[in-house]
Amino acid sequence: MHESLDRETVLRLLAKLRRRDSKRSLFGSAAHDYKLNPPIPASTIQEFEARHGSRLPDDYRYFVTEIGNGGAGPYYGLLPFGQLDDGRSWEEGDLIGDVSQPFPHVEPWNLPGSFWEQQPDMSPDTPPEEVDRLMEAWDKVEREHYFNSAIMNGAIPICHLGCGLWQWLVVNGEQKGSVWNDSRSDHGGISPLQDESGEQMTFSDWYMSWLNRSLQSAGLKSMITGLLRRRTTAAGYPITHRTRRRDVLTLLGLIIAGVLLGLAMALLRR
Repeated sequence: MHESLDRETVLRLLAKLRRRDSKRSLFGSAAHDYKLNPPIPASTIQEFEARHGSRLPDDYRYFVTEIGNGGAGPYYGLLPFGQLDDGRSWEEGDLIGDVSQPFPHVEPWNLPGSFWEQQPDMSPDTPPEEVDRLMEAWDKVEREHYFNSAIMNGAIPICHLGCGLWQWLVVNGEQKGSVWNDSRSDHGGISPLQDESGEQMTFSDWYMSWLNRSLQSAGLKSMITGLLRRRTTAAGYPITHRTRRRDVLTLLGLIIAGVLLGLAMALLRR
């Protein structure tokens, strides 16, 4: 388990983030409001594991049973266990593969460019009925070869990024415990999520890095907003050119400090 992935730490940092981003200006915050759903009973996870013959990663298991079953998280938030972004269960639709099977990938995967060359090339003169026929046939090819649920066997969706983009947690196979990006809706294939040092990210890494990045972004944004909105001095007189120049220098200093901090953290991870 990630050393910082404990209930008290997560709830404390979420509370801090709620205060710092009071206007919910960070991406996705308006959707989840930095709030978590109540945890689910451990028996719910145990029943799932018994049905599929595989134990879920310990850090994810701990999170949904002790901290919160979905809610605040990266992008539009952490999905509740067993649910998609629209509230449907995993059993509905054809997104989820066979969780009891091992995840079939260890390296980034995508289809070659030659696959997309098969896509129908229609002109403005193509009759509407022919367009419908060609697109229906192409959709069938895509579903069979690119969006086949078996491609994501051994993984569960944990986050929807919007526009059909997903992030998955591998729960079975060699890659168990790692988070993968699913960019197939942009023809980008699937690939393991990595940190700044190139290491694959676990669920703990994924969640805590979002929390820390969001706190830094909200803090910097708050400082910048305060500088840009300031219109008068403490004495109530209009701001002088000297004051504006000092504000700009302060803003540049904050940006440079943020960049240097990011570089230092990346070097320390190596």
